[in-house]
Amino acid sequence: MAHRIWYPQLDAFDCIRRMVAILSFADDEGLSMERAQMADLFLSSPPLLHSVTMPMQVRSNLRELGIARPEKSFLSYPAAPLLFHKMEPVQRRAIRAMVGKNLIDLRLYEKRALSLTDDARSLLDTRLKHSVAELKLAQFIVSDILAIGEDNIEELRKRTGLRRLAA
Repeated sequence: MAHRIWYPQLDAFDCIRRMVAILSFADDEGLSMERAQMADLFLSSPPLLHSVTMPMQVRSNLRELGIARPEKSFLSYPAAPLLFHKMEPVQRRAIRAMVGKNLIDLRLYEKRALSLTDDARSLLDTRLKHSVAELKLAQFIVSDILAIGEDNIEELRKRTGLRRLAA
């Protein structure tokens, strides 16, 4: 009997679930595509947050969440940039599916930004069940991590070590 290992980071349906949680904390202008994809990486693999260079207050907020360091985790994680690039095709597929299902605002998507539609917000409340811890983590990522270099994506790229080759 053959066994398959499931990696939630590489599952489009789980990516949609994570993106809905992330975008539920974004403002009306939404998040840039790259920032949303970075947030998805950290929501799918929270221990990788420890490798981000962050201000002391943000680091304190991270400690309050009680996320284990990668070396103390049961799983072994690849380098964040490698996983980020491996997740890209899955994230693109998930985002296209969300646009097709009217979960992402098409007007903003055409400007390479992501924001939930009202349909997606109602789905969040009724169908997609996120744990309290997962929602707290998503809120932390959006409000604290993605706020780094709000005016300039280069600052966030430098602090996380993540960048898209085509970005």
